Amino acid sequence: MSTQGGNDPIAAENARLRARVEELERRLGDGAPPPGARGSAGEPRISYEALFEAVPMPIFVYRTDGLLAAINEATVAWFKTERERVVGAFNLLKDPESVARGFAEPFLRAVAGEVVTLPATPYVIDEQQGRRCWLEVIYLPLRDESRVRHVVALTRDVTSHKEAEARQRQSATLLEAIIDNAPLLIYARDTEGRFTVANRQIEAAIGKPKGALLGRAQRELTSAEIAEQFEAQDRDALNSSAPLVLEERVELPDGMHVYMTTKFALRDDEGRATGVCGISADITERVRAEEQNLRLHEQMFRVREETLRSISTPLLPIAAGVLVMPLVGNMTRERADQVIEVLLHGISDQQARIALLDVTGMPEAGAEVTDALVRAARSVRLLGAEVVITGIRPSVAQALVGLQADLGGIVTKGTLERGVAYALSRQAQQRGAAP
Repeated sequence: MSTQGGNDPIAAENARLRARVEELERRLGDGAPPPGARGSAGEPRISYEALFEAVPMPIFVYRTDGLLAAINEATVAWFKTERERVVGAFNLLKDPESVARGFAEPFLRAVAGEVVTLPATPYVIDEQQGRRCWLEVIYLPLRDESRVRHVVALTRDVTSHKEAEARQRQSATLLEAIIDNAPLLIYARDTEGRFTVANRQIEAAIGKPKGALLGRAQRELTSAEIAEQFEAQDRDALNSSAPLVLEERVELPDGMHVYMTTKFALRDDEGRATGVCGISADITERVRAEEQNLRLHEQMFRVREETLRSISTPLLPIAAGVLVMPLVGNMTRERADQVIEVLLHGISDQQARIALLDVTGMPEAGAEVTDALVRAARSVRLLGAEVVITGIRPSVAQALVGLQADLGGIVTKGTLERGVAYALSRQAQQRGAAP
């Protein structure tokens, strides 16, 4: 006896039905009543025809020449026709569809006495109506004392099952195409760290084909340092109930790459972790652009600071040996240091003898202003020059007096014009006094 097919639920159901038919066949041969029949006088006996009609799957009884001899109610409903239209009219060995689909050859093996199980096979019931199906058939020979008289075909319509399988295959193919063509690194590893999924982007990043990746651990493919980094992330993902999002830097053969990665645990129907899936976007170019922008911003900031410094502490030569520095806005300790630095460099570079500090644009005179003016005067005197402060307002003067600032040796003028006149006069006097 030859059988085909796997140990799936459909095969188990077919085996059970085949056993029932064999039992019926045996009892028909020896005249014994079926199980549960009552043989006492006057008691009803179970009708084999009733059993035949009650089986909830299509049953075909063929003569050995292929002509259909009987069908049950399930077959009538399945064929959506009347018995009279097919019984005595349909011949399996002469039906082109049955022959083309491979039903005839197993039928002849059953005629020879063999029980034959066919795997799921496509069949067209009605081409005009477009009725197509998948059938699993068991051919059982029915013998008498001399030979096989009939062949019973137990038929199971597995169309919905095959269609579900086809949809599943289509979904798997579609998902694989999406994963392979996505501009992301998509991969999965089992709890032992072995690759179970790897798309084309992973192949390109590691530099190995998919066949060389699947089933292999990370440390077999990359350096120990990178493998330890990934293994630690995988452990964190396995122990986390939520996806992990992280930025990672990986040294690859073509240089350092930066990835934005999402990792999450893969679980079976019972919630047990079976592995980790990772989806990584290569953000190297974006990070490089951001770093370049940051450097440019820093350069622009430095340029701006230098510009503001030069604007906030301008040093203007108005005559030979005379410099003017107008001070505008609030004075801070940092700015005071800057004023003194610029002033001293200017006096030294231009060999100035008089420096005018105009404070007309300074609204207040706090400790910072007083300290700046005093320190500036002392510093300038060390270079042999003279400081003239102009534009002192009454409020500024009161603040200076209140702070008891030591302004000895510092000339003050009410306006810048008077200060300039004073400086020019002093320069003229010094030139006249020269031998």
